[in-house]
Amino acid sequence: MKKGINKYFGALFMGTALMAVPSCTDTWNEHYQPTDEYTATESVWELLEGREDLSKFREIVGKAKYYRDEFHPAFTLNGEDTVFYTFKDVFNANTPITVWAPVNSALTEEEWAKFNLMAENDGFNLQQQLIGSHVALFRKTMNKTSQEKIRLINSKIALLNYDESMFQKAQILEKDIPARNGLLHVIETENEFHYNLYEYIKFSGEVTTFRDYLIARDTTYFFEAGSIEGLPDENGNPTYVDSAYIQDNMMFNRSSYNPTNIDANDAWMNNLKMFHAQINTEDSSFVMIVPTDLAWENITNELKPYYTYVEKYPRMDLVKKDKKKAIDLEGSRVSYPNGKGYETVDSLQDVNINMDIISPLVFNLNLQPKKGEQLWNAETFINNKGYRDCEYLLTTTGDTIRDVYEEIDGVKTLIWSKDWLFEDANGETYIREHKEMSNGYAIVTDKWTYPRNYWQRDIDVEASSWAYYEKGSSTTVEDKDANNTLTAAWIDIYGRCSEQRYLFVTGRTNSATREVTFPLQGSKQGAAYALSAKYDVQVVVVPLWYNDSEEEANNSKIQKNKLKATLYYWDESMLSKSDFSYSKQKSKNVTFEFSGEKVDTITIFEDFEFPVSYKNLINTYPVIKIESTIKSASDVNKGYSRDFNIDRIILKNKDTK
Repeated sequence: MKKGINKYFGALFMGTALMAVPSCTDTWNEHYQPTDEYTATESVWELLEGREDLSKFREIVGKAKYYRDEFHPAFTLNGEDTVFYTFKDVFNANTPITVWAPVNSALTEEEWAKFNLMAENDGFNLQQQLIGSHVALFRKTMNKTSQEKIRLINSKIALLNYDESMFQKAQILEKDIPARNGLLHVIETENEFHYNLYEYIKFSGEVTTFRDYLIARDTTYFFEAGSIEGLPDENGNPTYVDSAYIQDNMMFNRSSYNPTNIDANDAWMNNLKMFHAQINTEDSSFVMIVPTDLAWENITNELKPYYTYVEKYPRMDLVKKDKKKAIDLEGSRVSYPNGKGYETVDSLQDVNINMDIISPLVFNLNLQPKKGEQLWNAETFINNKGYRDCEYLLTTTGDTIRDVYEEIDGVKTLIWSKDWLFEDANGETYIREHKEMSNGYAIVTDKWTYPRNYWQRDIDVEASSWAYYEKGSSTTVEDKDANNTLTAAWIDIYGRCSEQRYLFVTGRTNSATREVTFPLQGSKQGAAYALSAKYDVQVVVVPLWYNDSEEEANNSKIQKNKLKATLYYWDESMLSKSDFSYSKQKSKNVTFEFSGEKVDTITIFEDFEFPVSYKNLINTYPVIKIESTIKSASDVNKGYSRDFNIDRIILKNKDTK
């Protein structure tokens, strides 16, 4: 036996399959029990050779290459020849293992043919699906009571029921057959393999669009401990006869992705645009919506009109300094200088749509609202329709998915239910299958059915002294806190402002102009920038007396406001202009009055449609200017004030159809 296979098997599988799972415990005595291994002279492989009832499993073991990772089978060099290690070598190696070998009758002729074919052209998946489901590191004796979960070398979790001599759902016919390098158990049926969610998307071949998207974000790392070191180079640096790698995926566990390679794709993505779920782990419990190719194609075509990009946008962060040259798609898109990729409007459209499709798909069952004190499991949540009992659903990206209602004349009508993610609705048939995974369930669906307010989010901009884009030269702004002594009953009558804070806009002199401009990015929703879609534009105005005490407020003199709002936005027709400052862009304005009696949300533009999308462009955005139109003393004498309070600007999403 070559030294290399022991290094590979001990370092790689111990590092990735065992030590990553502290919940699966093994004691030192169990690893190296001072009993029959001192009298056993045969290896696990030699035990298999003496058992004709195990010949099918033995033949596959002898053929199957041992893979260090998905792309690299282990090998040694014999002169100029490459000799690949098989699982025969593993079963002969010194690293202690336990094997649960299925008898010949456990494998049907169809399965037998499939595994033989995989041995020729799909060795990694053969290792994962058959051999890896029947092998564990160290000695797993059945000479115990009760039951225990163990980790197999394909990283799957298996249940050993010692009292009933069961390995998962397979009856153990013969147990604790000693070998010099481990133990052999003989089982009646094959241990059924289940993909985890990542493996299902990647290897099943059933969702090719999703697969291509996911595997494009696989990342491979060099694994020194699992590699075989050769002679040092001329500078004394180590070289490797054969190298091992560990694979990860950027969608699983990064809050952001900021590669150092200046040509790296996806560098601009932020934490709202990933799973934030390690869907390849075995000791988790997820439910995942898995759109088929049909679902992906249909929702992509449906969303495209709302993600209309143009070749150039103004850099709103720079246009104040250089009104004639601050125009750039890439500069408007990225949030740091090393972000490359997606240089065209088509590729930018594709990546934004794709990320909006995939980011809400995963639900960690442990994070869903509980029914009583019991945590959800996949059986109760999916098969018993426990999701119906949840007030809302929480995705692994932190989004809350709730039922959507439409209210007309005080009557609320359900227009979308969270339950429709898991079950057919409205007479349609689109849920193809609830497919059991080793770490939860895949809801395979022909329809991506998330509500509009997920992908076309409302844009909620807080008015504050740090959030404005620009203010008039004679304008002064000041943050105000609402009086925290106001009673709930008083607030019910006179209104509540967001976070109980708002912006007071005044002037340096009594007659000075009061005007302030806000960027419409979405301070609460992160990247909730406007799409090329319709919105109702609203301004939340606060009475000037609002932070008085309750008694003073009731006795305060009400002051009205007469305000003008101007919405500035980008349009492709602006490309020929020489000045790209916001005041030279397209605009729409309206004058409106505020009674000053209570906090009021005033809709200033209905069904306003942006001609281009700003989604994920970071440094470019529309702006809205709010200014007082009170100029004369006579207006002031009529109860109007030049000063005003703004709480928020809201863009409410509208159905464009």
